[in-house]
Amino acid sequence: MQEMLLLGSLRQLDSRITAKRPLDIYIFNVQRLENNEFNSHYEQLLYLERLGFNVEPVKKLCVGIEEAINEIERIGKIRESLSFGTDGAVIKVDNLELREVLGTNFKTPRWAIAYKYPPERKETILKDIVCQVGRTGAITPMAILEPIKLAGSTISKTTLHNEDFIKSKDLKIGDHVIIQKAGDVIPEVVEVVKKKRTGNELNFEMPDVCPVCGAPAIRENGEAIKRCIGIECSARKLRNIVHFASKAGMDIEGLRIFYNRGVS
Repeated sequence: MQEMLLLGSLRQLDSRITAKRPLDIYIFNVQRLENNEFNSHYEQLLYLERLGFNVEPVKKLCVGIEEAINEIERIGKIRESLSFGTDGAVIKVDNLELREVLGTNFKTPRWAIAYKYPPERKETILKDIVCQVGRTGAITPMAILEPIKLAGSTISKTTLHNEDFIKSKDLKIGDHVIIQKAGDVIPEVVEVVKKKRTGNELNFEMPDVCPVCGAPAIRENGEAIKRCIGIECSARKLRNIVHFASKAGMDIEGLRIFYNRGVS
């Protein structure tokens, strides 16, 4: 979310909107430096700090792979306390001349390698399960969660896909659940903390009728989802209009703006 906010802000045509957003930046590389007397990436970063730039604060000049591995583990332990989100750490050859010797392959430099941390997991409460109706009539259960900060954003809901997913996870309303972001992007329910059940949790059943229009909801053989079959369903109509106006459709910006503002 932070990356998306930054990218959208930089592309804003109205600079007044950008000025209202709390943007910040950390410098982690020097692409070009006139009269460069440095042969060390780390020394360049210290030089930039002296000039007053915000430089990547979690950096360390390591001697040997063991020290680098220890630093990766240390960053993994403190990353939740950092002022920015991170899903990994990068080991780089510090000597700039050696970088030239090592060169790059088709896509990436041979003098750097990234380590990706396991997805951050947090515990929260499944407060409710509500159903949404898509343009094809697909009825999708949505988890309403006790809001929790996870990997740089506040998560208050996420999809539960279909009734088979709910049954496979043995989810009940009121459960304590573990969530993570798949690929550090999309929130998902990983498992239930069953030892915290009190007996007051409620089972969830997919509705037999559309929660919006009341038409029958049917699950065909071989299908994973139930569908509303009501051709006059207002939710289906709205989703169809949204799809029609989307960039993949007729690209009608005005309709997209009205929808995003909650005008239906």
